[in-house]
Amino acid sequence: MSGTDLHEGFSRLVADEPPMHIDIRPVMQKGKRLRSRRRMGYAAGSLGVIGLAAAAIAVPLVLAHDTAKPRLNIAPVAAPVTAQSQQQLGLARQRAVEARHAAIMAAIEEASPAGFTFNASPDRWSEGDLEGEVNDGAGPARLMVGVSPTNGSQQLHPCKDAEFRAVGQAARCRERTLADGSVLSLRDVIDSDGIKYIDVVLTHPDGGGVNAESGNFTIDWPPPSVATAQQKRDMIHVSRPDPTYTVDQLGQVVLAVDRALNG
Repeated sequence: MSGTDLHEGFSRLVADEPPMHIDIRPVMQKGKRLRSRRRMGYAAGSLGVIGLAAAAIAVPLVLAHDTAKPRLNIAPVAAPVTAQSQQQLGLARQRAVEARHAAIMAAIEEASPAGFTFNASPDRWSEGDLEGEVNDGAGPARLMVGVSPTNGSQQLHPCKDAEFRAVGQAARCRERTLADGSVLSLRDVIDSDGIKYIDVVLTHPDGGGVNAESGNFTIDWPPPSVATAQQKRDMIHVSRPDPTYTVDQLGQVVLAVDRALNG
């Protein structure tokens, strides 16, 4: 992410400027896009990194690019949209989203060590992305899982990116190339003043994939729509000494989610 990481992002949110009342939700949403930009850009690097203003919680940024030439499509005239048909479409879409969430959670649970429990309530999902918690019996902690579509929205080799490697932290970042050309990147623990987290990114040659983060902290959820400076300070809580997963365990979760969605 452009010039900041999780800790620095939260530091911006809690900086002691004159007291303000702000709507946290847009900041959180922007942060969701921002942090994934650190690990997700174009595999060829053609667009570079676009700077954004603040950081909070990571879920993938979807970059859609239509390079097809304009063309005329001839199709039958659509039937008028009625309130009933809109409701049916809405219910069908909701069922599809719920089925996707169920498939992702089933894969996470299957790939996780026995005895792990999860907080993945409906308000913690955004399309296919989970901002959840996991508990191995030693305390709850953050688990983020994000799914990116194609069109180059993830970087193929994030371990070559200085920001993802967190230069100065001496965290090991290693890659594994799979049979289909996909790259599994595993970055070990980053410790930012006691806030610890690991990241795993699986990127397909087309730029799609799955990424995940495990931390040693929880985040108040859902965030308040309006917060004071002190409330912003209180949003993040170190809840245990280390992230719940090892980096290799988190790698198995990422691979399992990818198999569940892509076969």
